[in-house]
Amino acid sequence: MRTIDVHAHYVPEVFWEQGADKGFFAADSTGLDQRVQLLNDTGIDVQVLSPTARFSNSDLSISQRHNNGMAEAVSRYPKRFLGMATIALNDPDSAPGELERSVKELGLRGATIGSNVRGVNLDVEEFGPFFAKAQELDAPIFIHPMNVLGQERLGRYQLDNLIGNPTDTSVAAASLIFGGVLKEFSRLKVYLAHGGGTCPYLCPRWDQGWRARPSAKGNLDKLPSEYLKRFHFDSLTHSTRLLEVLVALVGAERVMLGSDYPYDMGDREAMGKVESSKVLSEAEKRQVYGETAEAYFKIKA
Repeated sequence: MRTIDVHAHYVPEVFWEQGADKGFFAADSTGLDQRVQLLNDTGIDVQVLSPTARFSNSDLSISQRHNNGMAEAVSRYPKRFLGMATIALNDPDSAPGELERSVKELGLRGATIGSNVRGVNLDVEEFGPFFAKAQELDAPIFIHPMNVLGQERLGRYQLDNLIGNPTDTSVAAASLIFGGVLKEFSRLKVYLAHGGGTCPYLCPRWDQGWRARPSAKGNLDKLPSEYLKRFHFDSLTHSTRLLEVLVALVGAERVMLGSDYPYDMGDREAMGKVESSKVLSEAEKRQVYGETAEAYFKIKA
């Protein structure tokens, strides 16, 4: 069994001198050569590398440079790293083509997008062609929070991260559900950062709203919780107990190991959170460690 970390970040070398993400470089200024040793030390066999949030909503030329650099980097270690593209959804006309180029020509496995596009939720009509292309390619979409809501009240104590990040992920998930995106694109593959934020725990309230308030129904023909089953989730809950609850709510076949490496809000003991559980079965642990991700990303032996 391979252990697979589906939530880790990497900045391609072409951007290093520009300091594309100073927060990232404060945490990890090394390349993949050094990271291989870290994986060996922590027992991770494969990392799925995502762009940092600062690349979301870049212009097309920056996205293309990023994706070229990501593809070149992971090609040096094809058995240890998989790459995810960044997509300029603020230029929605270019998004389907760049996703197709990234997957078919560059060999990247999918794309990371923000939880919103410059304050616009993900259910607006102009993003439809991008989601259609992702479904056509069977390419996973990783939603990571950025530009989170409520910053006028969350500026102190890092609340924009501690509260804003998981909350904005939930807004993104709710937009895809209530906005009918998951209904329209029934084979779309989406996974959510940070254990899905708050949405696994709020979904019973969403169901009650769907039952009680006509304006909450949107175009949905069944409960929001039925659509929640369509998402996959990383394991980054910072708590073994909360991870157990997440698995109980959505199933181990929907949960994949995630560390958020190299950020300080990540979890270098992500595997330990799984291993220490006395609730999860050995079969469920194997799914979270790597079996679920292996199937999701079609990782071959």
